[in-house]
Amino acid sequence: MLKIFKPILYPTITVFLILELISCKPVETTSVISRNYSAITAYIDLFDVKDDKVKVEIKVESFDVDTISYFIPKIVPGTYQNNNYGKYIEDFKALDKEGNPLYVQKYGDNRWKINNVKELGSITYWVNDTFDTEDKHDIFSPTGTNISRNQNFILNLYAFVGYFSEMKENKYRLFIKHPKNLEASGSLEEITPETLVEKLHYDTDFFIFKRYADVADSPIMYSDPDRITFTINGIEILLSVYSPNKIHRASRLMQQMERVIRAQRNFLGNINSTKKYSILLYLSTSKKDDAQGFGALEHNTSTVVVLPESISVKKLNETLTDVVSHEFFHIVTPLTIHSKEIHDFDYNMPNMSKHLWLYEGTTEYFSILFQITQGLISKEQFFERILEKIEISKQFDDTMSFTTMSKNILEEPYRKNYRNVYEKGALISMCLDIIMREESDGVLGVLDLIKELSGEFGSETPFDDDELIDVVTELSYPEIGEFLKTHVVNNTPIDYSFYLNKVGLEFGTKDVLSSYFIDEQQPLVKASETTQEVVFESDTQHNSFLKSLGIMGGDVLLSINSKEYSVKNIYDLFADSNQWEMGAPIVFKIKRNGEEKVFNSTVQSPMIEKIILQPKPNSTDNQKSLLKYWIND
Repeated sequence: MLKIFKPILYPTITVFLILELISCKPVETTSVISRNYSAITAYIDLFDVKDDKVKVEIKVESFDVDTISYFIPKIVPGTYQNNNYGKYIEDFKALDKEGNPLYVQKYGDNRWKINNVKELGSITYWVNDTFDTEDKHDIFSPTGTNISRNQNFILNLYAFVGYFSEMKENKYRLFIKHPKNLEASGSLEEITPETLVEKLHYDTDFFIFKRYADVADSPIMYSDPDRITFTINGIEILLSVYSPNKIHRASRLMQQMERVIRAQRNFLGNINSTKKYSILLYLSTSKKDDAQGFGALEHNTSTVVVLPESISVKKLNETLTDVVSHEFFHIVTPLTIHSKEIHDFDYNMPNMSKHLWLYEGTTEYFSILFQITQGLISKEQFFERILEKIEISKQFDDTMSFTTMSKNILEEPYRKNYRNVYEKGALISMCLDIIMREESDGVLGVLDLIKELSGEFGSETPFDDDELIDVVTELSYPEIGEFLKTHVVNNTPIDYSFYLNKVGLEFGTKDVLSSYFIDEQQPLVKASETTQEVVFESDTQHNSFLKSLGIMGGDVLLSINSKEYSVKNIYDLFADSNQWEMGAPIVFKIKRNGEEKVFNSTVQSPMIEKIILQPKPNSTDNQKSLLKYWIND
């Protein structure tokens, strides 16, 4: 599903997913319509762009009913929020075969009801993009659209092409007219009939889709081509990069991407659900009218990634490793293994699945596990990532049933716990992995369970939501089923130390070098908006230097070595501390409960006590063996 990324270069970047529930009147249900398999033809004009909008035209060969509704999706698979893409449709018209307007009624944001459909010749409308107005809506950038004339187009097609009621299984034909200097990138196979080439005087791409779900699942990026293709274990990989200021190039990113995906393919073994996979990378500028939501959205054979152009090649490679590896593993869950709710997804009245622990949790876990088993990260780095997920998961409701949360993810209080699918969801899979290793004497893990599920189901054979846990139990061990019922279906929190002990790991502490007023990306001081004062956070007690001085959380900083500090010059505090010399005298003046205090000391190296995950010194041979099987140590 959706992968949200917080870049390292910013102290705090939070992406808020605000979900809006929109009521929708019942759609027409006419059996005649469901038997109408006329092809739907869509035309998207990227050449004659007007006011940052593109024109779309929809044609159907024939209708056997008097009225029908046309929909633009409210929600799409993998997003878990109502985006209401119909809000970006303007000047919607239904025309008869002579070009005369037909009567149209609009319901809500995403539905247009058309009368006298037997006379319908075409539908036309204009589509606005989302990237340049992100301060006015909540559509996460990788799920949105970009229209930048003669430069770049991000076409998440579900935002441009809709569907008719009861006609989502009809074949689609798509023609895209575009400037000659821009080329399409994606996993679609372009079809160019000779008769088409002879007739047209402009560049037009032509694609065919079996049904609407394929349209919605096939993003395309148009740009001045900067792309590279390589093949790994029978899968053709396309990396296409749009860097508006030419800061990054596909050729410089290829080596790391090839290394990562090769490791992923080796990790998955014989699980192979696609022959082509495309990474469409849009690098955003710092301008206010450009994309600001950094992350990715998966599709069956591709992923749309949005990241800041300003980051270094090193940071970009690191970020792509995390983001793309998560999205690539989605070719297994839910794109291969999924429930009926996903297979027959309703884009405007969705029935959500119970099993986000499988779709997102397992995927996120694999994106970490493969890096340690394939030698991309160290054992210590792997332990750090597991510990980080345990710590972040504590920010959410640990007593909330995961299946209940998944089923009701569009509603409160469940939606505000969504990010926990990447944290506790991954930890659920970690526990399943350890249980599998223990019960099989190290031979089998959760990846083997996923392989069994792939054999049991598949992209065209969805499972029943209510039967999945019984199937998983039958394919694995009773202990797996018991864990899922206790900690995923029911609301019993997980004792992670219990499962980590099985592989000889325990929680410990160690002192690590830190900064004077910031712990990694978390400042130890904050600015008071009401008093304009600099106030110490409670976490200062973990900083050895501040603790030795006697500083406490809630203290107000007045001055250091006679230099006064306030909100106006708070950033000087960080710069000035970088110039301090070890052993030099230092004087802090603070205010505590209205009383001024002075602390005299000398400059010392600031240390922070960190909780760590580490091997137990007295691990048994069995624990050591299971750890080795688990992480290929």
